[in-house]
Amino acid sequence: MREYKIVVLGSMGCGKSTLVRAIAEGAVIDTDVPNSDRRGADKASTTVAMDYADIDLPNGDRLRLYGTPGQQRFDFLWPILLQGASGVVLLLDARREAAVAELDTYLDVLRQHAVQVPAVIGVSHLDLAPGFALDVCAEHAAIGERALPVVPVDTRERDQGLCLMDVLMSEMETSELVMAHG
Repeated sequence: MREYKIVVLGSMGCGKSTLVRAIAEGAVIDTDVPNSDRRGADKASTTVAMDYADIDLPNGDRLRLYGTPGQQRFDFLWPILLQGASGVVLLLDARREAAVAELDTYLDVLRQHAVQVPAVIGVSHLDLAPGFALDVCAEHAAIGERALPVVPVDTRERDQGLCLMDVLMSEMETSELVMAHG
């Protein structure tokens, strides 16, 4: 059995907690509190430390999902949660005008704290932002020479969340092969 630590990064309201809950089918430990920052996202509660869930895969492996808080004031937690990460899901909210700028910010975090860690970019809320250009997002989605996959995802749908995890697992397997064979 292998265990994989997966960190889910993204802005407040992009669907990190929803994604973790959907994949784990509700069995999540969370640190949600009433939202006092309506500027970041108009929602009732927000994560202040992390969401956590274990997911057993059919092959016996286990995913340990860590959803990070999205508010900038909690950005000091991101490097801590990225320590020892096997993979990263960077979740973007297509409704946000600054989504591509936020992508660049989170890519900088990965460059500083998890440059070798395989990552995938999930884009949520596309149903509410029909004009969002995935191709523009894909143009920015790189760390050095490594292009990151960009995957549309409805974070409420478990199958779509698992598909996103499959893409990430493929990236992780590819990274292992490259490291093993130079």
